[in-house]
Amino acid sequence: MVGGDNMAKESAYFIARNSDGQHGRKELKQKLDQLSGVTSVSVNPKNHLVAVDYESSRVSYDQIENCLNHLGYEIAADASLINTR
Repeated sequence: MVGGDNMAKESAYFIARNSDGQHGRKELKQKLDQLSGVTSVSVNPKNHLVAVDYESSRVSYDQIENCLNHLGYEIAADASLINTR
């Protein structure tokens, strides 16, 4: 079987706060990129928005949230309902 048409692709949006500044954002992006199934990570420091595109068959929303918590980020809100486009 060739291709990835059967993969469930989803996006998660978090408002995450951390006092580490730029260094912390770089580490955050690297750590999330290392999770198997994460396909894209975007961090907007102005509004503390972290957007993660992922394959839900390989990684769960909870695993992504746990990674953020482990790195010391406080999840202020699930920003999935916020219009980010």
